[in-house]
Amino acid sequence: MLRVSFKMKFNNIKYLKLSYFKYHLDDEFDNIIDRNGIYYWVYWPKFNQDTITHDDLIKVLYDYTNKKLHYSEKFKGRYKFNGEISEQWFKINGNIFGFSNKKNKTLTDYLIDRNNIKSFAILFKELCFARPFYIGKANDLKNRLKAHFNYRTDILDQIDKIKIEHSEIWVGYKLIDDPSKKGLNVIFEEFFSRTLKPGLTIKPN
Repeated sequence: MLRVSFKMKFNNIKYLKLSYFKYHLDDEFDNIIDRNGIYYWVYWPKFNQDTITHDDLIKVLYDYTNKKLHYSEKFKGRYKFNGEISEQWFKINGNIFGFSNKKNKTLTDYLIDRNNIKSFAILFKELCFARPFYIGKANDLKNRLKAHFNYRTDILDQIDKIKIEHSEIWVGYKLIDDPSKKGLNVIFEEFFSRTLKPGLTIKPN
């Protein structure tokens, strides 16, 4: 039986904390193998909205502001110029979400009140889950996730590089019923990736 604190549902997708999931993959999938699906990785530093102090919440949000889960991409020009481009995250200016000083003060003042913290917690969760930083596909979800969890891909390396706790990463999945084996998971994964543009998912033109 999974502990409630390590799992949750969002938009009918079950998510588990990376810190739990990577050690209990067999518990989640039991002996089920060869299941098609799509999986999502989300960065959500969950906090207790009932007890967190104002100062601790500001620290959580400031830390979130400084974590960039995006690849930069290099391109070669036809003639003498090469370039590198990366997605703009939040401006690093000492404020939450890179806001101006005025907006930062408005938000931090708003978060003094406990009821406002509770309202903000709901919005913050929705924003975090609205755009996963990685979306992948698999014909065998269990083995594909095991490859990620065992550092056979570079996703965990990127997470560790910018020092995000594994307890703040949530991994969810959706099984794709594809009895004809026509590769529907590939089609859906590309649709989701091109729509949501997750920062660590690479899609060629």
